[in-house]
Amino acid sequence: MTHGNWVYSAQFSPDGKQIVTASVDTTARVWDAQTGQSLTDPMRHGSIVYSAQFSPDGKQIVTASEDTTARVWDAQTGQSLTEPMTHSNWVYSAQFSPDGKRIVTASHDGTARVWDAHTGQPLTLPMTHGDAVVSAEFSSDGKRIVTATWDISARVWDAQTGRPLTERLTHAGKVYSAQFSPDGKRIVTASHDKTARTWDAQTGRPLIEFKTDGGQVWSAQFSPDGKRILTASQDNTARVWDAGTGQPLTESMKHDDFVASARFSPDGKRIVTASRDKTARVWDAQTGRPLTEPLEHGSWVNSAQFSPDGKRIVTASQDTTARVWDVAPTSARFPDWLLLLSEAISGQVLNKKGVLEPTRLNRAEVLNQIREKLAREPGDDDWVVWGRWFLADRATRTISPFSKLTVPKYIENRIKEMTPQSLDEAEQLAVGNPTLLQRISQARRALKATK
Repeated sequence: MTHGNWVYSAQFSPDGKQIVTASVDTTARVWDAQTGQSLTDPMRHGSIVYSAQFSPDGKQIVTASEDTTARVWDAQTGQSLTEPMTHSNWVYSAQFSPDGKRIVTASHDGTARVWDAHTGQPLTLPMTHGDAVVSAEFSSDGKRIVTATWDISARVWDAQTGRPLTERLTHAGKVYSAQFSPDGKRIVTASHDKTARTWDAQTGRPLIEFKTDGGQVWSAQFSPDGKRILTASQDNTARVWDAGTGQPLTESMKHDDFVASARFSPDGKRIVTASRDKTARVWDAQTGRPLTEPLEHGSWVNSAQFSPDGKRIVTASQDTTARVWDVAPTSARFPDWLLLLSEAISGQVLNKKGVLEPTRLNRAEVLNQIREKLAREPGDDDWVVWGRWFLADRATRTISPFSKLTVPKYIENRIKEMTPQSLDEAEQLAVGNPTLLQRISQARRALKATK
């Protein structure tokens, strides 16, 4: 999914079937999450689009832009639905309320505001800070808002009136994010002062401090059950902490450059991180150990997020693309055919002494038996889906186990994109196909001529 410039963020729709992206190229776009095809005309602003988010029912999108406005769009058509919601400076974020009837915006002008999502009209007085407000979000019941700001504080506000409900929640440096716990009783903040902190959401009283090894904390998030905190830091790490004691629960999850964001999966069992080392990674949330190879982009990865069912990840990168990745099955029990499959594919088996030796299996016969077994299994098991995909014809199968897009169609799409990166990827996938390789060479020459 390619834009004309950096992609700041990418988010799945509530049903996981679509993705919305926000880009420096002044547009937001809606894409089919299975095929990567654009579904609407670009939703265009006058400058950088910092964020784009679906409404709870998936029917609308709200965008926030450097052109000083937020806007609401029809997610099916890409048409604007309201007048612009205007601040006097850049708008960093815009978020729907849980019932989808209101929007809260956060602006560089030092205010957050609540708007009617159907008319675009303001509903409260501005919630005013002394410096840029970089995030604002509703509590799960929609009755309160928490803001994070560069005036070194966060604050809780009444979502109906815009009046403050607590004193300032103060750090020693800029506050980059603030979030309610799932039950709405606590808030977690992330700060330039190298700490994350939790606070009592009713009183504003400080509760626990989470101190990193030496880097600014870019984001902090509660786990779905509210018992853990996940931080992403400029010290190149993400980490899981006990929300009640402040003690680390995992080893540091390390990248080669600073970690821009970290998110729990919907079930809280995995974590995905996005880093300026040009990768995203998936980790075990209990141990902090990596579960995948790095998910590689051509430049910084700005954000990474799980799909609602936890089976896919969408990443947004400064290489101008957003990408969808399948996540390996996470069941603790492995199917009985998996070891046989690995032995048949590799041609080797571990003996009782732990030494690899040639297998005695009839490899072709075993593979056929596994294919027949999987054909009889129910199709809703992740391992069955993966096994069928792995054993399918590589020339015609889909690009990944949970995708509906075939490899030939994917190559066609990458050729049509006509960028150096898309043609490189098409060439890798088209190895052994002289016709496709010739078309890719022609596309390279045409691209060079246009430049």
